[in-house]
Amino acid sequence: MFATSKQKAGAPESVSNLVDVIERFNESSSKLELRHTVLMKEIEDLREQVRKKDEEMKRSERLAMLGETAAALAHEVRNPLGAIALFVSMLKNDLSRHPQPLALVEEIEKSISSLDQVVSNVLHFAKNNKLHLGPVNIHSLAQEVRHHFFGLYGQNVTIDLEVNGNPFIIADGQALRQCFYNLITNALQVTAFSGAIAITVKDDEHTDSVSILVRDDGVGIPQEIMERLFEPFASGRREGTGLGLSIVKRIVVAHGGEISAQNTPGAQFTIRLPRRAVQG
Repeated sequence: MFATSKQKAGAPESVSNLVDVIERFNESSSKLELRHTVLMKEIEDLREQVRKKDEEMKRSERLAMLGETAAALAHEVRNPLGAIALFVSMLKNDLSRHPQPLALVEEIEKSISSLDQVVSNVLHFAKNNKLHLGPVNIHSLAQEVRHHFFGLYGQNVTIDLEVNGNPFIIADGQALRQCFYNLITNALQVTAFSGAIAITVKDDEHTDSVSILVRDDGVGIPQEIMERLFEPFASGRREGTGLGLSIVKRIVVAHGGEISAQNTPGAQFTIRLPRRAVQG
């Protein structure tokens, strides 16, 4: 054992110097050991960051390739789909006085609308669309979208809309329409097209922005996908592409806004948009 301080006080000078050297050595050794531990932890952290970056790059490459393939397929689907929609519309007019076959045609129309939404999402995902900003009446846009879905599913679902405050913002109207379509489609799917949906558009009380809330009375968002809810292809359901919510987030962020989700106990999505978006 090394000499203690009391022992060192009565020891010859050479022994005292040796004890001082040993104590300084022990202190330096402890500092080096601590620094080594810190450096090893930093190295492990850097390795983990590199691993994650490598996974992100590979994932981005796969998504880019998948996006190109999906876009090509979507273009091929859209043209015949438009023709089918036109013929169904003509058939509806011919069957206006025949309720039973008309009901079947209306079911076909719903399927066409769902498929068209999938095609739109795939094309939007594959492209990095630039915003086309201009004046938008967000209240009228919400009413238009509600009217569209209520016309298709009104017999089975309740879609309530509440709007108040200043309706005008500077934004990309078509992109925001896509947001509404995706959020309402998501709400319809989780309620099996037979639930209640509430849409609220209002001024944000604390900032110069607009809040959009879309709420359903479904079972809520599964906790296991909550953290990756807005990632491409993340979905808690077997049906669907898992692109809808990721596209909503992309559009909202492009406007300089933010989106969040919570269970209330059904799912509620809240979007906050600046009243004047700035093209990035």
